[in-house]
Amino acid sequence: MLSHFDNVYATALKHSSHSLVRDAGYFVANAFDGTSTVIAFFIISGFVIHYPNKNGIPSLTEFWIRRFLRILIPLSVILVAGSWFGHPENAVVWSLYSELIYYALYPLMAKISLSWKTKFLIAYMVAAAVIGVLCFHDIMAFVKQTNTNYHGYYWQLGWYLTWIVGLPCWLLGVLIAEHIDDIKQASYNRVMIYRISVYTISCFCCFAKFHLHLSYILSMNLFALLLYKWLQTEIAYFKTHPANSLLEQLGKFSYSLYLCHPLLYVILKQYITYNTFTYPVFLLLTVACAYGFYLIVEKPGHKFARRITRKYRTAAV
Repeated sequence: MLSHFDNVYATALKHSSHSLVRDAGYFVANAFDGTSTVIAFFIISGFVIHYPNKNGIPSLTEFWIRRFLRILIPLSVILVAGSWFGHPENAVVWSLYSELIYYALYPLMAKISLSWKTKFLIAYMVAAAVIGVLCFHDIMAFVKQTNTNYHGYYWQLGWYLTWIVGLPCWLLGVLIAEHIDDIKQASYNRVMIYRISVYTISCFCCFAKFHLHLSYILSMNLFALLLYKWLQTEIAYFKTHPANSLLEQLGKFSYSLYLCHPLLYVILKQYITYNTFTYPVFLLLTVACAYGFYLIVEKPGHKFARRITRKYRTAAV
């Protein structure tokens, strides 16, 4: 959300006559990197899908029904609503199309008689080859430090190929699920080192995308390796420590926030002037409306998916 909303404070600071204030403005402008977050989301998704199923999927049909419905019901509502406003949701839904493909392929990948590490390495090499061939323009833009034919975005190959680029990131989550039960607890200091490192490098990736011609499609799959270690450490740490209850509550409607915020941004700007005074209002209203969307659409969608699964199970018996 913060990466997609124009940061009015960064703009104001960058227009200052004082160099330190301007530098602060450049930092704020690169302080929130949404693409890095999506890569972390891919890893988390792979973990969440594989952890309860690493010894086998009890029912393939039930697995697909629940996973597809939980994504498609809220997504369909946003796609319809977004059609009235020029589809601002396109900024985020590309990752969801990749998710749907991963859900479809996961049971098939599970049947391949190779270790998940080997599957990850193969996926990583295939993704690198696709990037090297189809995104050569971004490679040359970085080498020559030029804007000529520079794209910069991770999803530049469209939903039908981006899933290939992101698959190794998703499989990193599967690797965490494979071994997390054997990993000892992590110390708080180690967690903090990873958090600071991840945040710092995400800021650099954002800066490099705009100022060093380092495309996200070149940087993110490398950054994913650090995200993998960080998330693994977080999960190990919270085996023995309580989670922040407020953040857990916010996490329940994070999918709704992800889906809704581009559309809400467009709608709110039609009624509220966007400036340094109203920026916090935009953020609060977006979070509040996303929570409302969760209550009205996403949460009932979850219940519907569970109900359909139960009916299928009963009919099968």
